[in-house]
Amino acid sequence: MFYSDTSSVGGVNPSGAARDGAAHGPLAVRLSGAVRDPVVLLGAALIAASLLLRGWVLRHAYFVEDDFLFVARAAASPLTVEYLTELHKGHLMPGALLLVYVQTAVAPYSWPLTAGIMLALQGGAAAAAFRLLWVLFGRRWAILAPLAVYVFSPLTVPVLTWWSAALNGVPLQLAVALALLWTVRHLREGGTRFAWMAAGAVLLGMAFSVKAMLLPPLLFAVAAAFCTPGRLSRAPGAALAARPRFWLGMAALTAGHLLVYLSRPRDVEGAGVPRLDVGLGMARRLLAETFPVGAVGGPVRWTPVTPAGGLLEPHPGVVAAAWAVLGALVLLSLLHRRRAWRAWAVLAGYLVCADVLPTLIARGRYQELTGYDPRYVADAAPVLALCLALAFLPTWKEAGQGPVHRGGRIPLAGIRSATVAATALFLLVSGYSTYAYASTLSGDRVRWYLDTVRFSVANVPDGAGIYPRPVPQDIVLPWNGERRFSSHLLSPLAEGEVAERVADPRPSALPLVFNDAGFLVNAEPAPESTFFGPPEGEECVAAVDGQVLWPVQSLGGPGLVAGLAYTSGGPTEATLVVGDTVAETTLPAAPRGASWYVPLDGAGTRLLVAVEEDVCLQWVTFGDLVPTVEGNPWHQEGEEEEEEAD
Repeated sequence: MFYSDTSSVGGVNPSGAARDGAAHGPLAVRLSGAVRDPVVLLGAALIAASLLLRGWVLRHAYFVEDDFLFVARAAASPLTVEYLTELHKGHLMPGALLLVYVQTAVAPYSWPLTAGIMLALQGGAAAAAFRLLWVLFGRRWAILAPLAVYVFSPLTVPVLTWWSAALNGVPLQLAVALALLWTVRHLREGGTRFAWMAAGAVLLGMAFSVKAMLLPPLLFAVAAAFCTPGRLSRAPGAALAARPRFWLGMAALTAGHLLVYLSRPRDVEGAGVPRLDVGLGMARRLLAETFPVGAVGGPVRWTPVTPAGGLLEPHPGVVAAAWAVLGALVLLSLLHRRRAWRAWAVLAGYLVCADVLPTLIARGRYQELTGYDPRYVADAAPVLALCLALAFLPTWKEAGQGPVHRGGRIPLAGIRSATVAATALFLLVSGYSTYAYASTLSGDRVRWYLDTVRFSVANVPDGAGIYPRPVPQDIVLPWNGERRFSSHLLSPLAEGEVAERVADPRPSALPLVFNDAGFLVNAEPAPESTFFGPPEGEECVAAVDGQVLWPVQSLGGPGLVAGLAYTSGGPTEATLVVGDTVAETTLPAAPRGASWYVPLDGAGTRLLVAVEEDVCLQWVTFGDLVPTVEGNPWHQEGEEEEEEAD
């Protein structure tokens, strides 16, 4: 059970109906009042403006890198528990994989659908954060400042524009806000409804991100530090005693999720022990540069630029300015409010435990530069907004417990003026940082490439063979190995029998490959392919009982194809063998000669070709196929015609 009907001060909560009726009134009345409330209207305007700006940035983004791997895997896999629970680079994310599967089934590689869903989830997270601030601190203008810090935070922009990261990061932000909101409602009002809703929010986060297993500790820290009366040394025990079933249930969720995660087979790209030097450098960048600069609205200029967008490697002057701003905020809050240090401790604990440590475990074996990627701390943005508010404002629980501010506090008028000015400056800086990020995205290039592929697969000649080739490295990096071949990534763009021919290449007399511009063009053996021909002065390759054996050096791979040039009076059977891979094919009749291409992805050191004795093999090639034309073949044909006319 996730609830207790005993209040945090030992009394019994009133019934749900009595409490809701007394405290809130009819729903229609509340909604009517909300749409006329200036605080609600300004908060909604902030959220809407941030979503419009992010929507504009999303127009410059597109699928890249792991996005292709997700779609390709969803298109090739049945919807099973194994598919949903398989780790992807260390991530257990069944909810995300289910969403990918549904989107791929409905409209594969549809950016409007993808961007729309993520933007809607981001809007939901913003609305939940607004409601959380309202419930914790009441109706006051001051809650708009931390709301602006969250909804305009540049930390949340890169994670939104890269679908693979958004599948984890954006639902996690929503889960953080909802879990905090409903936990606070449960602590304030008791009953079962909000307890189960908080548990559901935690499960929602766990369905999309491994980090969500640390949501219950965050909820408990906020509850003990700010929703429980008395000294902090006694607060954890008091919080547990007030809601024992709720916290026991939350602990069970964390333990259960951890057990499920540990039970899954490891993947080579997943978690591992970080290298000490890389881990320390990455942690320093995340904690001392990336998060502080993003928290105050930076970096203004994004660099370096990767295929997935810009990173946040700030100038030392920008880092110093960010720390000066944060230091001033911390100092002012400590002078203003007794419990302010608790808020900053909660934020620091979340950053270290939920963001830095998981990042080190997942990426600490690679490059320190990963520490400049704000995607790894994006989920801390709603926590930052909450802790900023907690550092300056008393919660509903503290309102009746005596003074919450220190003596000789700063005049209220001065605080208001400073808050308005600081918020306006933050909106200007963060708005420009978000605007500048759009220029680091390469969505137009990738969008053009996929649109070209869509056009090409809609006009494939009957009987043509569509052979695998790596897609350009600015779309999927080479280290993804065989997963970056066109047969795996581009088949979802085709339909019916053509999709099968892209995914599972077949022997053909007309070899086609996708060039780097996305056009499906004629193919030829790559210059480094192995070539075997007849002895000098002979027309046919020398064969013994129709069999020929040549030495090759094949590591295997989907792009390997054997090409045969031959003459034959009628259809005939041929067998090709490399290592343990055997390919059997029927050569069409070719009395005047023809070429035939056969996929042969085996690894080995010998190539065996067996044909009937009346077949004349003129030459054999083995290796990759490359396009005969790069760029737009139609433009090149037009240029050739103009040259001939001249």
